[in-house]
Amino acid sequence: MDYRRLGKTDLRVSVIGLGTEFIWHEPREVVTEVVHEALDHGINYFDLWMPSPEIRDYFGQAVQGRRKQALIAGHLGSTLKDGQYFRTRDLRRSEEHIHDLLTRLQTDYLDVLMLHYIDDDADYRTVFESGAFYELALRLKREGKARYIGMSSHRVPAARQAVASGLIDVLMFPMNPAFDALSADLQLEAYWDVKSYPGQSERFALQPERKALYQLCEQQEVALVAMKPFAGGWLLNGKMKRFHLTPLQCLNYSLSQPGVCTVVPGCKDVTELRQALEFLDADAAAKDFSTLRQSYSDDFQGVCMYCNHCLPCPVKIDIAATTRLADSAQQGVTDAIRADYQALAVKASACRQCGSCMKRCPFGVGVIANMQRAVALFGS
Repeated sequence: MDYRRLGKTDLRVSVIGLGTEFIWHEPREVVTEVVHEALDHGINYFDLWMPSPEIRDYFGQAVQGRRKQALIAGHLGSTLKDGQYFRTRDLRRSEEHIHDLLTRLQTDYLDVLMLHYIDDDADYRTVFESGAFYELALRLKREGKARYIGMSSHRVPAARQAVASGLIDVLMFPMNPAFDALSADLQLEAYWDVKSYPGQSERFALQPERKALYQLCEQQEVALVAMKPFAGGWLLNGKMKRFHLTPLQCLNYSLSQPGVCTVVPGCKDVTELRQALEFLDADAAAKDFSTLRQSYSDDFQGVCMYCNHCLPCPVKIDIAATTRLADSAQQGVTDAIRADYQALAVKASACRQCGSCMKRCPFGVGVIANMQRAVALFGS
């Protein structure tokens, strides 16, 4: 398993995490089997947003004796009402459900306390500007019941505002090739409406607002947790006929974007989990998502997707990582970005300008110019 630092925190998270939504209604045996399989293969990041007592109990029992191996994200504002999921900003109800989660997990703390599902401007103001809900999260952190504070969102404006505010450590956000071509301001419901997407004869265009959000996360050292990497299965089950992607390509797409620390696919059983874990041993060809060029419009031309399809480089520059860091540094070179650049084995200054990479790039990226830009930004 590969691990990345969770933003500016002191935690290191597995690049493949686990979204537990699809084992929500599974029996105890399935939950235990999936969680144990994940832990046995080095997965250490688990998102547990569901409020139902059964999944909380089953998950808690599954991690008993292995709590230190698991980084658990729980959601403040995800509650039950009349036996059904209910999103709320009611302080008493929200706190009670966090205490219930801790009790059922048989633990004293959450590693990440997510401010749950903040999409609208009015809701953002309720959570952050009125103060009470965010103050509740801070109090829980002071009491030792949470190590870090995050936020889950599905819309760029609210997510961007939270990242820029410095008030959160982690952002959980949907990310896949289809969603990244949608308007930045769409409501969550529109993600699952086929009318939101271009017709079969049309072509997608990459939305710069989404890429800018990812770059802002990297610049601000806010950890980006990529959810919905398969678009709820749409990218795999034929609903998106223009996309011919495998699970490995989808996972690699998310993990190649700026700021991403981990991707949390939903797996309903061990078979699906093992399919995701194949990513760890897959070769570059199996993970190559450059076929996206066939689906996107010409607006995509010249935009680096960080797929490294341009390799091999004769001097062994990691072109995707170098370009990604240069893109993220356009608004300023932070200490973290500079440190990540310095950690690269071969710097952009080693570029011989041979152009072999540009001949292989399916997106027409000006790789040589990007290497020169990196040298100008980082000095080597």
